[in-house]
Amino acid sequence: MVASFKLPMDQSRRYQAILLGILLVFILPITARADICKVPPPVLAIDPPGFYDDPGGYSEAIKPLHAFIEEVNKVADSGDQACLVALIDSWARANALMAPIKGYQGYYERSWAGADLALALRRFFPQTKTGAHTVPPVISKWLIDMAASTRDANAINRLHNNLVYWAGLDLAATGTLTNRPDLIDAGIARAREGIKDIQPNGTLQRELKRGDRALHYHNFALIPLVFTAELAQARGIDLYSENHGAIRRLANLVINAVINQNSFSAYTSTPQHLFPWTFAGDLAWMEPYQARFHDSRLAALIAPRRPFINPRLGGNVTAAWARPPAMGHS
Repeated sequence: MVASFKLPMDQSRRYQAILLGILLVFILPITARADICKVPPPVLAIDPPGFYDDPGGYSEAIKPLHAFIEEVNKVADSGDQACLVALIDSWARANALMAPIKGYQGYYERSWAGADLALALRRFFPQTKTGAHTVPPVISKWLIDMAASTRDANAINRLHNNLVYWAGLDLAATGTLTNRPDLIDAGIARAREGIKDIQPNGTLQRELKRGDRALHYHNFALIPLVFTAELAQARGIDLYSENHGAIRRLANLVINAVINQNSFSAYTSTPQHLFPWTFAGDLAWMEPYQARFHDSRLAALIAPRRPFINPRLGGNVTAAWARPPAMGHS
């Protein structure tokens, strides 16, 4: 028979307190970090139905990718570089999103995801003297492969509309992050396609054909043009000046519509309908634009909307792109 051993009450409580302290100091932080860095299962194939063709089917099919993007951007916004790298590295090693696409929406989603991931990483990996960012090779290769697939996607290239400009941002952002001048040049070429299409009055003819979503898509087309122009500035290329300041004409059209939506009736008689995010997160282009041009009209439009959060632009655009003096005005 084994004799039982029992501590005195006060000593037992002391040991319990010590064990609780160990739990709080060591175990709980590990558990908390595991929750923060929990990696959503990699999505190998991204091939949802079209956004307008089957809204319900699209919404359901895209949830896993959107959950990953949301987690990536949340971690980037929190400043946790190690967790950000862990999240993206896991998907990179699985070669996520790279399975063949049968439809067309998947090409757009992969392009947007690539741009977002590159811009999120850009917040933590400054350029070296050689021009490269010190991104882990596994991640670099994956992002480059995604960008190359976007570059070669006829499902995008044949459209000659805002989706081409978004593909250009994916290429320019990934090329900048990984020091691939060929991708940067391909991205700038796609931005130039949009810049060339901007009319003297600031409109885009292909986006005017969107009917009651024409205003939304003018703003949506402007986003990648502004961010690609910002990335091009680092290479000494001033896209803002091309086609007689076309980007600024388009920006002026959108700014006027934000101030007074009826101003867009000068370009179409169709009443316009906006998505909830059109004049919210999709106005994120205003941050780098205002930091560069200091448009007197923008301060009042920007301040109540900050911070600008956009799931295609790396998360908190205000934190990443607004210059300190501009942020002080908010």
